Amino acid sequence: MSSLYWHIGKRINEEVEKKNRAEVYGQEIVGNLCKELSLEYGTAYSEKNLRRMMQFAKIFQDEKIVVSLIRQLSWTHILAIIPIEDALKREFYIELCKLQKTKNISNYSKQKSPTLKLLNI
Repeated sequence: MSSLYWHIGKRINEEVEKKNRAEVYGQEIVGNLCKELSLEYGTAYSEKNLRRMMQFAKIFQDEKIVVSLIRQLSWTHILAIIPIEDALKREFYIELCKLQKTKNISNYSKQKSPTLKLLNI
């Protein structure tokens, strides 16, 4: 599923970049896609989720990295990683999740470990 979301985000980003009026066009295309996809496939394609897909594709632009990442992390993990702006902190978080091999992301997002608090993640 994460691979599909990455491809959708990448495609939307490419379409938006083709236009000079990226901000206005981006809002239009995401809004229109949201309506069409939600009717056809349900709430997984809300405007908020489409924007997350776009962020995912923007942060991780190399498909090889994405393939490796999604083999080890769930979409829930990826959603927790997307807002982390600092690349070093994001990489640390990814490695921590891999090492812990946790399936319960709430352990990190709700009850941050002392290490994450120290790093201000």
